[in-house]
Amino acid sequence: MSREWNIVVCVKQVPDADDVSIDPDTGTLNRSDAEAVLNKPDYNAVETALRLKEAVGGTVTAVTMGPPFAKAVLEAAVGLGADDGILLTDRAFGGSDTWPTSLALAASAEELDGDVVICGEESTDSSTGQVPPGIAAHNDWSQLTYVEELEPRPENDELVATRDIEGGHEEVAASLPVVVAVGFGMNEPRVAGLHRKIFSETEFEPEEYSASDLGIEESVGLAASPTSVGGMDTADPVEREREMVDSVDELVDKLQSEGAI
Repeated sequence: MSREWNIVVCVKQVPDADDVSIDPDTGTLNRSDAEAVLNKPDYNAVETALRLKEAVGGTVTAVTMGPPFAKAVLEAAVGLGADDGILLTDRAFGGSDTWPTSLALAASAEELDGDVVICGEESTDSSTGQVPPGIAAHNDWSQLTYVEELEPRPENDELVATRDIEGGHEEVAASLPVVVAVGFGMNEPRVAGLHRKIFSETEFEPEEYSASDLGIEESVGLAASPTSVGGMDTADPVEREREMVDSVDELVDKLQSEGAI
């Protein structure tokens, strides 16, 4: 592999969590009711990709899957500094869950001859965390998850990650090609520069890939998605007991009597 790496950063357009609703008939998110925004953890993914490029050289290509208006999140990534963007758009992708989604992203990463694929640890609209490991599994690539720090070692074609694990941290080295899922908040994302932002919104046009372009038209969409919603119900709010006290001393006495302190 080259010392300069082909870095692919996966970004996703998600509905604003304050406006999202669920279709009661299908059990899927009704995205048309909410403003579409860039998935918050993906800002950390883009920043990680840009820092990696600064360290080892190469290119950063943002990739997203969605309808034509999903171009907006590619514009955001290019505005932040990504070199280019790819839009996976096709009616065949409609209804895809994490399995065909990760398959499509894996196929695009392979098409781009990616050395490193960087993703946010999860998306705010589903929070499964399944797509980054899915990309690695489909391509039989190395993977690093819950990453808090990255150290590139281009002389060995590998990345060393500090991972967040229960009770502490661990350092893991992985050979390229590798898929990295970065922790939400692991870095401070940069602000898009004015000239770059103007370019992304006025001149940038992403290349588009369809399912047939990637050779996966029979393996995506709702029919190829193993996830199903068994049912939905609305949880009633729980009435909490409340008691007013008149002083701090009375509060302390009450907490002591309840065994809280």
